[in-house]
Amino acid sequence: MEDAGRRVEKIIGWNCLSLQKKEAKKILLESENHCIIELDSGELRYSARLPELTIQEALALKKMTKDFQGQNSKKGAEDIESFIENYCIEKSILLDPEQRKYFEKILESRIFGFSALDFFLTDPSIEEISVIGIGRKKPVFVFHREFGWIKTNVFFGSENFARDLANKMARKIGRRLTLECPKLNANLPDGSRLTAIIPPVSEEASLTIRKFRTEPFTPLDLIENNTFSSEFCAFIWLALELECSFLIAGNTGSGKTSTLNCLLGFVPKQERLIVVEETPEIVLPHEHCVKMNVVKEQGFDMHSLIIDTLRMRPDRVVVGEIRNSCEAIAFMDTLLAGQGRGSYATFHALCGKEAVARLKSFGIRELDLAAIDLLIVQRRWAQASAHGFAEKRRIVEAMEICFSGEGIETKPLFEFDFQKNCLVKTGESEKVFSRARDFLGLDRKRFLEEIEKRKKILEGIAQKKFSAKDFFEAINLRKGGF
Repeated sequence: MEDAGRRVEKIIGWNCLSLQKKEAKKILLESENHCIIELDSGELRYSARLPELTIQEALALKKMTKDFQGQNSKKGAEDIESFIENYCIEKSILLDPEQRKYFEKILESRIFGFSALDFFLTDPSIEEISVIGIGRKKPVFVFHREFGWIKTNVFFGSENFARDLANKMARKIGRRLTLECPKLNANLPDGSRLTAIIPPVSEEASLTIRKFRTEPFTPLDLIENNTFSSEFCAFIWLALELECSFLIAGNTGSGKTSTLNCLLGFVPKQERLIVVEETPEIVLPHEHCVKMNVVKEQGFDMHSLIIDTLRMRPDRVVVGEIRNSCEAIAFMDTLLAGQGRGSYATFHALCGKEAVARLKSFGIRELDLAAIDLLIVQRRWAQASAHGFAEKRRIVEAMEICFSGEGIETKPLFEFDFQKNCLVKTGESEKVFSRARDFLGLDRKRFLEEIEKRKKILEGIAQKKFSAKDFFEAINLRKGGF
């Protein structure tokens, strides 16, 4: 006979395992909706503050969901509390205060949110959510900013539920998981990125959500958390005003897109930007910004969209990520065509030399590579901590790409000093300086003084806690903005 727990999982699609008190050693972090617990075994557990539901509770929640959705479609989340009260009166159901509280939470997530995943999506400390299969032995995992990957007490009960949830997430962009299309990439309303796969591509249904930061980083944030230095930021600020192009390379999850998004805030507000992405992640404060998204099902791939920018008179072209030779060649075409004031992209590589080697393997000529003014490398790595894990994301290299009679050369400008735990200047720029000389009439001394002046501006406003929008406006009103 099927046990009660498995019946609950079939009824609502998921369940939550209550942690036995004897398993818990201590609570490391807690909030209203969750806590992080260290077990006697030393393992960490992310525990959503929900009880294991009974069959009666699961059936009641399923019936409430159906009845609420069958009522006036204009009802919103704010109506759930009164709906539950009226429903319980009508059906002669008695809920204690604690039950009423989690019924409201679960019902809201089922109707207006993304079911059990809402308990992780609303936690700003969670960077990634991973559903790795079905059943109690395959719980949902989350990547916590402080503790890394942690097993949760939530699990999915059926593959159909996982598929339907992914389709609900992708509904706005018209994509669906089916047997004919078992892989799906989409974005949630808050910008978080979803990748979902089902058999035969995977053995079991799998969902991965890369959380999107609701308030974009500013350069001040990345200086404060040591992603890069104020001197590096001041240099990039000037380089962008001097119409330099750059590529940000790095490993998966290193923060390439966040850094690109952040640094593009230095592009003057009156300029026209064209953004091309497979999944929307770039969020720019500029008013004159056109965004194009890849729709492979209809034949609009990254390569064709990048080529289309040549006809759109952009000041700047931003490519979310270059993944293959066709995209790399198209990106280089925008640089070599000399359109606008600069082109920017992210790319997977572990160091500058590897980035150059990969681009060459894609068929990019060495002479053409020199059209990329700056190559920036950002890395992610694990470091020992009190709980066995801490993750660092840092700019580790910044260099100029030059072509001489002997071929392509990279000239280091900044490198990360692992002993001092900071980014340090290691060379003088020739490309950016030559533009400052030609565009602004600066000699070497005045060029360095301009970078130092901008560095002091950034350090002087570091305590002001600007939002991304306010920082952008202040940068564009430098004389009175600070």
